[in-house]
Amino acid sequence: MEIIKRVYKQAVFIILPLALLSAFIDWGGGGGKMPLSIIVGGAIGLANLKGLVWGIESLLGTYKASTKLVFLSLLRLFILFAIIIILAALRLVNLFGLILGMTIVFALLIKEGLKNAKRET
Repeated sequence: MEIIKRVYKQAVFIILPLALLSAFIDWGGGGGKMPLSIIVGGAIGLANLKGLVWGIESLLGTYKASTKLVFLSLLRLFILFAIIIILAALRLVNLFGLILGMTIVFALLIKEGLKNAKRET
């Protein structure tokens, strides 16, 4: 759980300044949506991470855990895709910014996981 808290803190300190910086760059068509897109992408990434944590915590000590894990993972994936498709269809976000925000969260999770694994060995 310590890793998740560090990822959340670091994501805020990276995503918000990056979104602010992207507001000053001319991105061409629809570029005014870039700051919001980065923030929304980061929020989706963090929400997905939180959903993963809840899914795994709910499985601890349960019978037939693999079936429940597959169901919860597919449900989370469906919700994630539905949100992205709705945002893209309504043209509320820039897809590049959305992917950038989610990638930042993913990279931070990998970095913290590797750092934690190194500490434990």
